Amino acid sequence: MSASTSTPNADSRIYAHLPRFFRWFTEHCVLRQLDGADVPRIWRSVVQPLFPECWSRQAPRSEREVKEIVRAAMAAWSQGSAFSMAAVKRQSHEFVGFVGMHAVGDTRSVWTVDFFIHPNFMASPNAIEAIMAAADLTFAALGAQKIYSGCPAGHEVFEQLLYDAGFIEAIPAGSLDHQTQQPRRSSLFEMRRDDWKAIRREYSDHTGTPSLASLGTALTKPSALELL
Repeated sequence: MSASTSTPNADSRIYAHLPRFFRWFTEHCVLRQLDGADVPRIWRSVVQPLFPECWSRQAPRSEREVKEIVRAAMAAWSQGSAFSMAAVKRQSHEFVGFVGMHAVGDTRSVWTVDFFIHPNFMASPNAIEAIMAAADLTFAALGAQKIYSGCPAGHEVFEQLLYDAGFIEAIPAGSLDHQTQQPRRSSLFEMRRDDWKAIRREYSDHTGTPSLASLGTALTKPSALELL
């Protein structure tokens, strides 16, 4: 079965809804739709000491919560309101983590991005690549102008991953939330479209072609050669 791929650029196709078999390939990782088979992969990681600090939001406390996260993610994908994707290694298909992209408002110019990185890959190049790939996909394929991600206070390793991927801290944890009048429990990290373009230029060769995996390619049809 043939598969169509394209290298993203500033004029790439913007999707109103990602196709069912959409994949985002990088040099070492693949992003593909999260599904029920990922529930035990996520929940088994709970035995790792770093499990609670591997999330850009609060970690689930039970396997039922993990199932609900995946079930809601699959429903949101079918509705086109959010897209959650597992990150796996290209060669071994090891589960690196998952990312969730959620549109804010009807204009779809602002997106929030949640991350879970498996403890085995925290602070690894694969983790940074997966986060950079999610940002690249959100800007190149979904047309984002700004993306935001949270990081709970004390998650220092995850915070460093966001910095390394090109995010900047917009609002620090502990600052006053003017809506609740309480200190914020999480920092808010931001990446703007101009920031993303600068990152793309940094990782492009003299022809303007991305030379780093995390600036990946899209696959929009199932491939017989990619059993993910």
